[in-house]
Amino acid sequence: MIAFKSLGSALLAILALAVPSAAASARPAPPLPPPSGPVVNVSTESQLQAAVSSISSNTTIVLAPGTYRLTNPLYFNGTFTNVGIRGATGNADDAVLAGPGMTNTSVSYGIWVGGNVQGMIIANLTIRDVYFHPIILNAGVQSPLIHNVHLVNAGEQFIKSNPNPAGGGVDNGIVEYSVIEYETTSRDAYTNGVDVHTGRNWIIRHNLFRNIRAPQGLLAGPAILMWNASSGTIAEGNTFIDCQREIAFGLIERTPNDHTGGIVRNNFMYRNATIAGDAAIGVFDSPTTQVLHNTILASGTYASPIEYRFVDTAGVVIANNLLDGAILARDGAQATVVGNVVTASAALFVNASAGDQHLKPGASIAIDRASVMAACPTDWDGDARPQGAAADVGADEYRAGVSPSAPQKVRIVR
Repeated sequence: MIAFKSLGSALLAILALAVPSAAASARPAPPLPPPSGPVVNVSTESQLQAAVSSISSNTTIVLAPGTYRLTNPLYFNGTFTNVGIRGATGNADDAVLAGPGMTNTSVSYGIWVGGNVQGMIIANLTIRDVYFHPIILNAGVQSPLIHNVHLVNAGEQFIKSNPNPAGGGVDNGIVEYSVIEYETTSRDAYTNGVDVHTGRNWIIRHNLFRNIRAPQGLLAGPAILMWNASSGTIAEGNTFIDCQREIAFGLIERTPNDHTGGIVRNNFMYRNATIAGDAAIGVFDSPTTQVLHNTILASGTYASPIEYRFVDTAGVVIANNLLDGAILARDGAQATVVGNVVTASAALFVNASAGDQHLKPGASIAIDRASVMAACPTDWDGDARPQGAAADVGADEYRAGVSPSAPQKVRIVR
């Protein structure tokens, strides 16, 4: 709403013009608390490599503004608690970890984390142009926080969380207030924005995913993929622009379930009509998942923007979503499907192609058409539902004449 939610809409208007060197997340990143322990300040790549190789618990590496041309990945490998790496400013583009390109094998990762690392913080920096993953987390790592990062042009998945053969993975991860994007397309079809195997209780919120798509004739993986016995994921308040698939809880049929539980809520999704795509939200072999108050414009690229699939997908709730296509059950899946509107168009929104899917005042098919759900009491902006006689369908709760509050400081609670 140009006059009604000025901060959120202004930021999303910037996204329409933004290039990867000047990115803004879906919502402005609140500042993190300052490091509580020792700080190691670096200003060159050699200093940075030395600081990483000698890291100890409760230590934070702080990068001065500049471009750090990586000669090797940054390996955080050992037994550490509460370590971090962050840029010195609140602008993620001020401190850039740059590889030689996503087709160049000489730098495979940006930040590699393994061993027994608890409470890792990666914040306020950019990682770009590496052959595999800008950030990789291996089983044994727990409770990582990825905050206000800008990830550009990954050879494979941007954030990869690996399992181990014993069935363990990385739990309690948070990815927030970040931008994950290709400047054009991926190298091939094997990519995701966030790809988590065997992870419990992840939160992925207030991020922008842009151009997570493959070259012509190929289909990229979902921008957010939680699978291989993952559970309890919350994906909320994200914005997706021109991705081929946006969110998948589960992907294939397996035992135990590919994903269990979790909530997909209050996400904005837009796909240009020229982009080949698949389901925007997939609930595949993921029982008891809730899909609530999302806004999806697939622009005719796929007939059923929300799909739920496989016989073990039961106890699912799909409610109050605003989309431009069908909600489809496949292969014996069962769900409660209620309160959705499947006739959305770009005319309902402030600037859909820029990712600004705030409702216009005349969006009568969505405004005051939904019941309030206990699992989704606020909207994309954090505004309470309802604002009118009833809640609104989709991710935005229309609020005439009121601007959103400025972001608050973050308190990390795990």
